[in-house]
Amino acid sequence: MNEEKRITVKDIATLAGVSKGTVDRVLHNRGEVSEASREKVMKIARQIGYKPNVHASLLASQKKYIMACMIPEYAPGEYWDLVAKGLTAAQKKAEPFHISIQIFKYDLFSERSMDECFANVMEQRPDAVVMAPTFQTRARAIMETLHGKDIPCLLIDSSLPDCEYLAYFGMHMFRSGYLAAHLLTDGCDAAKIAVFSIHKDLESANNSAESRHAGFKQYIDEHAPGTELIHQYIHPYDKEYNRVVLGRFFMEHPDVNHIITFNSRVHLIAEYLKSEERGAHTVLIGFDHLPRNVEALKDGSVKFLITQHTENILSLCAQTVIDHLIYHTQPAQRDMFVPMDILTRYNVDFYRSDLV
Repeated sequence: MNEEKRITVKDIATLAGVSKGTVDRVLHNRGEVSEASREKVMKIARQIGYKPNVHASLLASQKKYIMACMIPEYAPGEYWDLVAKGLTAAQKKAEPFHISIQIFKYDLFSERSMDECFANVMEQRPDAVVMAPTFQTRARAIMETLHGKDIPCLLIDSSLPDCEYLAYFGMHMFRSGYLAAHLLTDGCDAAKIAVFSIHKDLESANNSAESRHAGFKQYIDEHAPGTELIHQYIHPYDKEYNRVVLGRFFMEHPDVNHIITFNSRVHLIAEYLKSEERGAHTVLIGFDHLPRNVEALKDGSVKFLITQHTENILSLCAQTVIDHLIYHTQPAQRDMFVPMDILTRYNVDFYRSDLV
């Protein structure tokens, strides 16, 4: 049997009309090469199907990489806990390529904490940064800094389309809000809808919740323009505060029986409704496959959960970083929107958030 001839660096150099040293610098992304030579070498390499021996190159260079992940702090069972649970699978994928994945945490409700977290990240001299752009202004500044230092940035949880980043993995936040409005109003007369925002103070709303809210409102404007949206803020941790606020809200709005919240803490509302025996008369929709959300879904306090394969997000990021740093390839598209899954009490037992 005839073996296919192995394509070498010398073959590419001959066809491109450059030295072997130039080809080596282009293929291994080291040293200075003119853009014209780089494009010529990469074009020839693609045309003749050159496949580098990546593992041999890594072994020879002994180069190590750091993929830094900036995510909010979390307690067991919270949304970012589910994201972090994907670290083991992501690290297993990255380790053969000498890529270490490091987690850096910040306070979800503090812009200053996000800045401090980024400073800690930069001290490690990362080769790629994965970030949840929780606060838009801070995130834009961080991404501008990374772009200036030629460090690829990947976004999770929500995107900022007008910024420079390598890839985004997550729901289409606007469309998920649009979908939520459809589920909440389809086939029923929802004259009033309570929109509950869950954050520590009025200044700490995050980017993903705002994007979902915008999609929700667009659907209402297009398909249920007479519906009144009544907004109410509750606290993510202060149970007694929420009991008072929710009690007052439903005293003032006893006819409200359609409710939406745009982050992962819908269980806070569900647990109150259940304690006041209002759950059976209320249509409540939330996001994410958290244990307490699932419990509320199963007992009927929550009608629908819109979710995604949360535990797979870091693995998707790791593969993209491998492709970029090791194989020098770009993602097929910048925004990699993951499927939106609709869970009910009847299908939730068959759902796994760690599968593609």
